[in-house]
Amino acid sequence: MSLPGTVVAGVDGSDHATEAARWAAAEAARNRCVLRLVRAYRLPPSSAPEASSLLWSHAHHQLWKAAHHARAVVPELAVEQTVVEGDPTEVLLREAAGARVLVVGPRGVGGFAGLLVGSVGTALARRAPCPLVVVRGPVLSDDALVRTDRVRPVVVGVDGSPASETALAFAFAEADAWAAPLVALHAWVEYLEDPDALTGLAELEEQEHEVLAERLAGWTGKYPAVRVSRELVHGPPARALVARSADARLVVVGSVGRGRLGSALLGSTGRALLHHAHAPVAVVSPGL
Repeated sequence: MSLPGTVVAGVDGSDHATEAARWAAAEAARNRCVLRLVRAYRLPPSSAPEASSLLWSHAHHQLWKAAHHARAVVPELAVEQTVVEGDPTEVLLREAAGARVLVVGPRGVGGFAGLLVGSVGTALARRAPCPLVVVRGPVLSDDALVRTDRVRPVVVGVDGSPASETALAFAFAEADAWAAPLVALHAWVEYLEDPDALTGLAELEEQEHEVLAERLAGWTGKYPAVRVSRELVHGPPARALVARSADARLVVVGSVGRGRLGSALLGSTGRALLHHAHAPVAVVSPGL
C-alpha cells in the first residue's frame, strides 16, 4: 500500500514501461509526490533456487534502469524501488492502494505481457483503487514532459454519469497542475426514425449542450485558472475521443459510463482508446 502523496508505476524492462516511468516521474514532480517503481515477477512452477535468484537479480536490474530514466526527467525526484514476487495484477493493485495515481505502459514483456489487452487490463480498469494512467503516444523529450503546457489540452469525456464526475475532478486537477487548457468533450448519438426530423435533432442537441454546461458549472468555479473549452460531438464517443487525443496531453475518462456514452471504458470506447489513443489515457473509477 502506498501513501496518498505517491505515484506508482509498474515496470518490466520493456520500452513501454520505461516511457511509463518517465511520464510518472513528471507527474510526481508536478504534484510534489514520491515516485514508487514496482517490478513484479512470477516464478515458474517448481523453479530451482538458482532460477529464483536469477529472476530476482534481473528484476532489480530492470528496476534500476527504470529509476535511471525517471531521474533523467527529474534529477531531484524522490524515487522508491520495490521488487515483488507475485501476480503482476494483484501486486499492482496492492501497491496502488492509497496512491494518487497508478501508471503503466500499454503492453510489456514478462510479467506485464499483454497488460491492457484482455483480462489483466480489464481487471486494472475495473479494480484500480486510484486513477489508472496508460501511457500511450509518441516518446517525448525530458523537457517536454516536465514543462508547463499551455497548448496541448487535457481532454475529458463527459456523459453525466458518476464516473464522468470523478473523471472531471481528476481532469481539472491535472489541467490546473500542468497549467494546461481543458477540453470537455460530450459525444452523443441519437438515431431518429425519421431521417428528415432535423427539428427534433436540433432540440436534442440543445439539451446535450445544457447537460454539458451543468456538469462543468461547479468545476469551473473551483478551478478558475483553467481555461475550458466545450465540445459537443454528434457521433460515436470512441471516434471522437481517439481523434481528439491527437493533440492532447492526456485523455481522461470514467471507468464506466451510462446513457449515450455507454459503457465507456469496458466496451468499444475503452478498447478504442486503450489501443488507438495518441496520448496517455487516464481511467478514473466512480468514488475515487
